Order: sequence, then C-alpha cells, then structure tokens
Amino acid sequence: METLEKIFGDNTHTRVILLFYNNGGYFNNITGLAKMLDKSHVTVRKVVSDLIEAGILTELTIGKSRVIKINENSPYTEALFNFIHSTRDINENKSIGEIIEQRTARARS
Repeated sequence: METLEKIFGDNTHTRVILLFYNNGGYFNNITGLAKMLDKSHVTVRKVVSDLIEAGILTELTIGKSRVIKINENSPYTEALFNFIHSTRDINENKSIGEIIEQRTARARS
C-alpha cells in the first residue's frame, strides 16, 4: 500500500491522484479511469469534478472527447506532488536532513 493511502486512506480521490502522479499528466476520459480503478463512471466523475474544483486537475475538450490532465500551474498540485515525492524519499530510507537539504537545494535553483 502506498504511504499516501496509509495516511489518507484507500479512497478513490487518493487513487486518482496517485494515478496522475505515477503515470504522467493526462488520461483520455472518465471511462478509462473508471476501468483502471474498477469504480463506477459516476464515482470517478464525482472524484474528477472534486479535483477539478480543487485546482488539481483540468479537463480539456478536444472534438467530442474530454481529456483529463493534471493542472501543472496549480500551487496545490505542486505542493501535493512534493508531498508525495517526500514520502517516497522517506521510504527509500533517506534521513529527514537529506530530504530537507534536497528540497532546499531545489528551492534555490
């Protein structure tokens, strides 16, 4: 189980966020996400709507298709992804000092 799921629970919101974090920035449609998550279309549509409202995701209409993508311009997305990245650093047995030093170095650049 992912650390994020241990902290926030194994809910659909967490699973959608982790899918975007682990698999790049976009998915073609709600139906595809629903199949990947083994959840109903209605449930995934609600979760995606919540994450769009929160500024984490955006939805583009291309022709008749809707593409769901990560909102790369959102400070919430950046903070969330930094948090996920930090939990993975901890899982790799990095000390808190090493993690803070890495983050400080990134902030300086």
